[in-house]
Amino acid sequence: MYADTAAWARLFALWNEKRNVLGPSRGEVVVMLPVALVSAFAAAAPDVWSIRSGEYVIDEDGSAEAHEPGSRATARVAPADASIVTTASESAAARVDVALLLLLAAPPLSLFGGDLVVRPWVEDLRSAVAAREISNPSEYEQRGMEDIAPPLVARRKLRLADWKLATRRFNEAEELYAELVARTDGDDAVLTTHALSGLSIALAAMGRATEASGHGARALSLVGFERGGDDIAARLPPDVTARALRANALVQWCLGHLTAAEELDRALGSVSQPSSARVLSRALRLAELGQMGAAETLLGPGPLPSPPRLIAFPQDASLIVYIDVLLVRGAIEAARFGLASLRSGFHDASASLFEDYARLAARCEVTAAIIETIRGDEEEASKLLARPMNASSLPSLESEPDGGSRADAFHALASGILAWVTQDAQGASTWFERALRHIAEWGRSGLDFRSRMRAQAAVALLWTAVQPQGEPWLAAARDVVDQAEALLGDTAEDHMSRVIAVAAHRELARRLTSAGAADARAAAQRAVTLARPLGGLGVPAWDEVLRAAERSL
Repeated sequence: MYADTAAWARLFALWNEKRNVLGPSRGEVVVMLPVALVSAFAAAAPDVWSIRSGEYVIDEDGSAEAHEPGSRATARVAPADASIVTTASESAAARVDVALLLLLAAPPLSLFGGDLVVRPWVEDLRSAVAAREISNPSEYEQRGMEDIAPPLVARRKLRLADWKLATRRFNEAEELYAELVARTDGDDAVLTTHALSGLSIALAAMGRATEASGHGARALSLVGFERGGDDIAARLPPDVTARALRANALVQWCLGHLTAAEELDRALGSVSQPSSARVLSRALRLAELGQMGAAETLLGPGPLPSPPRLIAFPQDASLIVYIDVLLVRGAIEAARFGLASLRSGFHDASASLFEDYARLAARCEVTAAIIETIRGDEEEASKLLARPMNASSLPSLESEPDGGSRADAFHALASGILAWVTQDAQGASTWFERALRHIAEWGRSGLDFRSRMRAQAAVALLWTAVQPQGEPWLAAARDVVDQAEALLGDTAEDHMSRVIAVAAHRELARRLTSAGAADARAAAQRAVTLARPLGGLGVPAWDEVLRAAERSL
């Protein structure tokens, strides 16, 4: 069938010439097509397609769903369960449904919440931001007398490197850390471990996680930690050991080695005090591993709060993570209720309450807009996206320099989805392009490489999917597939990245089918192969991702 797509398209084009006969004819013409030929029919016979009275999808059990021409399938929402009803048709309306399903299967925090994941691994850097004075040369360096007091100079350079890293000057931090490692290696284990840990964080943030892993492993060996072991040899002070464990956990997460990051994070608990930030980070990572039940149990918020009331930290940050889990679970109304409670608390809260969480209020507003779009209330979604930023949501440019770009990218993504849903393909394309620019800016200062790359792949996929047929966009679809496959990494543990990879392969298969390419079926089969581990995990959106991939064969 895939090899014969071009022949079918020529037949459909001939049929298109008879549109004036079909239009006024009595009775109805019923066209039954396999999924692979729907897009070819719409492209080759646009005039016939435009006069259709309805679209129906027949499932394998013989049941049929009807959709108005040009409309999108709406979400069927129940208090405890909801899912996007996707059509197997490759019409523009069906592709919008696929985009909405993507937002349920890989929810907002998996794309834009990496700051919550990495926060407990970089907490010590936040204190370095306040140490502005270390950016000035010491009196030893001013006199050119570094050799007289090398230990003091080395420690001062370490503080300077930490300050550069905390303020996201990654290249400068790398140079300073590398210089310190070369100078002190073998002479000062504490300083060397500290420098190696900082170097690995800087490299991971710049997308050089494999290189960072080598430096991180050296730091672990110096503190006496062995992977797979239960004990840590007390070779160095606890704060130095904690620094090495935190840095390595971040690096392993960036690599997609989520189980390894979890192991290091558990070891961290034996040398440092637990914090609410670590609970949120672990809950999000459990969700990434597909362990939704464990994530819910860890958060344990109990019943959602009665609206309206002010929610104080850390409960509000915990609730937004719980809302993300609810979205994946398909409990859209429960997530909507929780967001309403959160947002009501932002109106009277002081700005200081939100200093530690970059634009949390704005994140809630955009998430609410996405939920309203999924529910089919485009008017309410538009109102939410049009609201100005709450003053309390502005982040500190030093403690969260990536917060503004992250928030702007999230807003642009939601605006693009809304434009696409309302059949403004050009507007959607413009919004998605804007989101990609904000993500690039975020990449210059963000520490959460994995979630940023997820966001980039997801937005690039949506931007490609909204474009017309043609060779440039086929090449773009192949590029998104490459991004998604690279993001899966060598463990493929990251279920959120897996969702994006399935969607990317389906989009490539759609475009290859339209172009009559012989490798269309291979792309569709790859989507099914990637989707199979998502099934049966108690996540309705993931089950639907698998069913949609299987229907595309």
